[in-house]
Amino acid sequence: MLAGLKDKETEILAYLRALAARRKGFTLAEVLVTAFILSVVAGALFLSLTTGEFSNAITSAKIDLQAHVRLVMDLIVKDVRQANILGINNNSPSVNHIRFKKVTGIDNTTGSYSLSANYTDYTYDPVSLTLTRSEIDAGGNVIKSIVFSDITQAPFYTALGVPLVFNGLIASKKLIIVISGRRQARQILNFSLSEEVKIRNP
Repeated sequence: MLAGLKDKETEILAYLRALAARRKGFTLAEVLVTAFILSVVAGALFLSLTTGEFSNAITSAKIDLQAHVRLVMDLIVKDVRQANILGINNNSPSVNHIRFKKVTGIDNTTGSYSLSANYTDYTYDPVSLTLTRSEIDAGGNVIKSIVFSDITQAPFYTALGVPLVFNGLIASKKLIIVISGRRQARQILNFSLSEEVKIRNP
């Protein structure tokens, strides 16, 4: 009986040794190839994520820049449509500056425009690349102002490329507004809009 158990035990042990001998570990070459493949996959994933993040940052900056330029353009156009030619011309307009009183109505007795008490003033500073919109009272005091940054070009023209000069509006009866903006977002982004605004007669 005991001899039979010993034989079975020996057979089981022999089987387990044979099974263990068949099992192989990974060779150094297999480990290196696997590590290389994993590093390539990880690198591709990292590159994909980095490219996506870069693309999102650029897209977001472009949208922000376009919104900024449109906001400035809309504000100037809205204000200028409430001006008249003499109101702008009598305040020494230039490529960097316009000032006027807004038309608030028409005087029925004289047929002339009724004007606001305060001036609306736009001044572009080419050094700081800012455009400032101010409301100024009759005494020359600034009531309030808004400063728009990253404006890269003087905004006021009588035709595209023709700077606004004193008395330029009388002949043309229009104002060309050009707003060019810039943003830095891992690269320099530029966006520009131009619009022609007809000015009211005197």
